[in-house]
Amino acid sequence: MDQRHRMGMDWRIKMAVEVEILSSNVEVLAKQPPLELLPFLDFLEITQYMEIDETVTFQLLEVNGDPFYRGTFTKLSEEWTLERDMQKKLNQLIKQKKMTAEQAENLFYKLSFKNPQEAKAQSGKEKEIGFFIKKAKKVGNPKRKKQVVFPIKLSQKQLKILGVFVIGILLIVIGWKFMAGNQSTAKTSSKPTYQQLVNKEEYAEIVKKYPEKEPELVEELFQKEDKAGLKKIAEHSDTQLAQLYLAFLEKDWQKATELSELPQDSDVQAMVGYAFLEQGKIEEAKLINKEIQNDTLTKRIKSKEIEQAYKLLRERKIPEAERINDRLRDNELDEAIKVAKSIHNLLEKYAKDKENKELSEKERKEAADNYQLWLKNLEQIGKSAH
Repeated sequence: MDQRHRMGMDWRIKMAVEVEILSSNVEVLAKQPPLELLPFLDFLEITQYMEIDETVTFQLLEVNGDPFYRGTFTKLSEEWTLERDMQKKLNQLIKQKKMTAEQAENLFYKLSFKNPQEAKAQSGKEKEIGFFIKKAKKVGNPKRKKQVVFPIKLSQKQLKILGVFVIGILLIVIGWKFMAGNQSTAKTSSKPTYQQLVNKEEYAEIVKKYPEKEPELVEELFQKEDKAGLKKIAEHSDTQLAQLYLAFLEKDWQKATELSELPQDSDVQAMVGYAFLEQGKIEEAKLINKEIQNDTLTKRIKSKEIEQAYKLLRERKIPEAERINDRLRDNELDEAIKVAKSIHNLLEKYAKDKENKELSEKERKEAADNYQLWLKNLEQIGKSAH
């Protein structure tokens, strides 16, 4: 037997985990840009400062991997934590036999519920260990050989000429420096710095004088949710980049996909793909992502396809949901399809029984009640934490 196993050591590797915010009434989480993922420790810290009754729906992903948990956390009390909430929900899944205890343990092991400040402090210590400062050897000043200086004797006339010459040189140097300083001051005063213009919110001037800074400024205004600033840039810019970010703030997804004068880079294309997804146009998003292969957009497309499949199951369009999962091969969706099929069979039975004149009125009423009960159960597919 391997010596490591004899020692009883746990050789599971904790993966780096990121969080995608799906919806929230917590201001800082609601402002999270659609295609950006949060490190798990940052998300954990935010949940600790949530107010009672604040809620967030999220999914957890391994870095460069697929989602492995999706859920909703609601702050029930000051003492209620994300860790306790997930433990409770995983225990419920185990009791419902939707997950084994080993699967729940492995899922929980991927996460680090350390206090974020402790984790960061520990991280800082680890960084310090590998650095060593080598003291430079003290090198003494080398002894210089004494040089013998022979005095030069000048006449009175020669001293006067030399003095005039030195003064003339000094005046030329001072005059040149003065002129150069004035020119530099004139240039500085004629073109204010980028930061000065930002501080004054003179966005039209920035677009004119610092066009290369426009993407940086647009991103900054988007983070601040400054719609007025974005509108000013849009009025004076040669591109529609500011209009794209403004459309995201206003959730005007159709407008975001109709803009044509945009910088042709992969990040902008990913945003357009996301806007297509929000309109339910999964195929358009997939066509965009076929070439750029944006990791976040890839995960978002898969998440949207799974949501679409659950919606089809709730609408009793089981074959269409099966076709989606033939591509995705998602285990949880596969389980949901089996459950939907069993509910569908019951619904068909109760639908016939409630109209069957050969049954008693009591039996028909019971069948009608059961039909409504299982219809409600079907509507819950895909809505619970999984």
